[in-house]
Amino acid sequence: MRLGPRGGRARRHRVHRRLARRDGRRRQARRPDRPAGLPARRRGAVHRRAHDRPVRGSVPPVRGAGGRGVSGEVSGPGVLVGDRYYILASSVAADLPKLTLKRGDAFLVADRRGDFPGLPRSEFGFYVDGTRFLQRLELHVHQEQPLFLNATTSNEAVEAMIDLTNPDIVVDGGLRLPGRALRIARRLVLDLDRLCHTLLIESFARQPYELTLGWRFAADFVDVFEVRGHRRPRRGERLPPRAEDAALELAYRGLDGVRRTTRLVFDPAPDRLDDTGAEYRLVLTPGQRLELRLTVAALLGEAAPRAAVKPCVVPTEPLLADPAVLRTDHELVNQWIERSRNDLEMLLTETPEGLVPYAGIPWYVAPFGRDSLITALQTLPIAPAIARGVLRFLARHQGTVDDPFTDQEPGKILHEYRRGELAACREIPFIPYYGSVDATPLFLVTLAEYLRWTGDLALARELWPAAERALGWLAQATQDDGYLRYQRRSPLGLEHQGWKDSRDAVMHASGEPAKPPIALVEVQGYLYAAWLGAAEVAEQVGRPELAPGLRERAARLRERFERDFWMEDLAFYALALDGRDEPCRVITSNPGHCLWTGIVDRTRAAAVARRLMADDVFTGWGLRTLGARERLYNPMSYH
Repeated sequence: MRLGPRGGRARRHRVHRRLARRDGRRRQARRPDRPAGLPARRRGAVHRRAHDRPVRGSVPPVRGAGGRGVSGEVSGPGVLVGDRYYILASSVAADLPKLTLKRGDAFLVADRRGDFPGLPRSEFGFYVDGTRFLQRLELHVHQEQPLFLNATTSNEAVEAMIDLTNPDIVVDGGLRLPGRALRIARRLVLDLDRLCHTLLIESFARQPYELTLGWRFAADFVDVFEVRGHRRPRRGERLPPRAEDAALELAYRGLDGVRRTTRLVFDPAPDRLDDTGAEYRLVLTPGQRLELRLTVAALLGEAAPRAAVKPCVVPTEPLLADPAVLRTDHELVNQWIERSRNDLEMLLTETPEGLVPYAGIPWYVAPFGRDSLITALQTLPIAPAIARGVLRFLARHQGTVDDPFTDQEPGKILHEYRRGELAACREIPFIPYYGSVDATPLFLVTLAEYLRWTGDLALARELWPAAERALGWLAQATQDDGYLRYQRRSPLGLEHQGWKDSRDAVMHASGEPAKPPIALVEVQGYLYAAWLGAAEVAEQVGRPELAPGLRERAARLRERFERDFWMEDLAFYALALDGRDEPCRVITSNPGHCLWTGIVDRTRAAAVARRLMADDVFTGWGLRTLGARERLYNPMSYH
């Protein structure tokens, strides 16, 4: 599913569709009897490891190419590329089917067995607030990996049911346990800061068997940016593990001074427990069924490890309580609509201000201004609650000071908001970060559209002070020539600040990068719609005296836009104007955004639409973001 223009973020990694039931219903497992046949437990010792030491030095740099926001050089395996952030492309886990759950600010990425394989440079794990609290969690039967049968996830994407069985277990040249003798039903439930893991084991063997079953686990407490490839000169302190009768704590104190603890609680207590794994020694009789439970809690602060770990609860009510229901007479279309709604609801996150769609899993489980606003616009007819939550959230975090490190200015709407150790230590500027040229006009566009669709004048009045601050920033930012341009100020910020924010996002026909300050074509469309939309809102909230001036700004912008961006010989609009006001004469999808904003002259709109449907742009499935005949066209690049 694609939410707004950042398609890569909104892709949900799921178990292959053929593994899912066509009716989408969650499979129900019978609740087993109490465990039986568990011999006396032997207490295992906790093996203490040396504290992590700071990483020193670096490998020789190599040139970076492609990817999001890249320029300069890549230092070793790290992500800090010159002064940009880059997600390293890796084949380690790319071909593995993945199972993804999300709830609130927690998410997990597992393989189709429900394991976190602990592979290097892979996204597998259990995350909360931008930190990976469990890197590895692997189920084993007598040291062997179970065989996969089937997997399904709930429509809400907070629960997964996985069916496994045992392989042939061979010990000392003899068959200890024949394959497919056990049914192993694995249930994963995600509940905010907890992951609940239930195993139902049922023996279909004809005689008793002794075997071991358990988990291998590890916690690395890395920030999601480190998982992406970001390299830090040093890290915090790994704290000694601590074991109890049926629980284990793995802990880390970050450079931000915060203790992060992964607490694993077992029921019943395992026969062996240390900081690398837990193991049960079982004697299974024919027809016997038993249940094993593991709860993993992500805890913050000094007192957190003593807090009780509560059981996980599956929500019974959807986050979108009363959206419009869309039905057609075509069952496949209905399934597509339902799948899209479920995917969108997976990304929705409850905040004090309301529902906010996060940008995507795994790298973008965070609020993004542009992404959430475009999602809110697109869902207004069926779920206006999304726009209400997004507008309130962004108004709450609107820029108030001038801070070059975060590209913040008074009145500006945020681009990205991260939590975690790197953000707390200001090793990244996303705390929040305001390096987005289009989020502020889109905020005003969304407010105006929300009012048109809902008539909710109370919310418009509530948010009008934020709207006035946004208008103030736009007026100041466009005072030179009327165009809204961008040029980063933060040394760690994004070079390009439109929806195409990768290294080679804005270029001339020769392939030469455009130099800032840059005026993007679609941003001028957003600005035009923002001036007009704000005029409508002003009239309805009791500030009619502002409307004529706002409409005059829109008219002047439209006239200038048609003069400077239109390429008569190509019958299309330029991608951008660079810092010298030279047009970027390349064919892109960007001018398509201008069609819905109203800035395009009606006599030219048809020509723009025809050009977008030409073979070098339209693929039959959708629009290329860059024409196939352009010098920098690469169908495998980020944009």
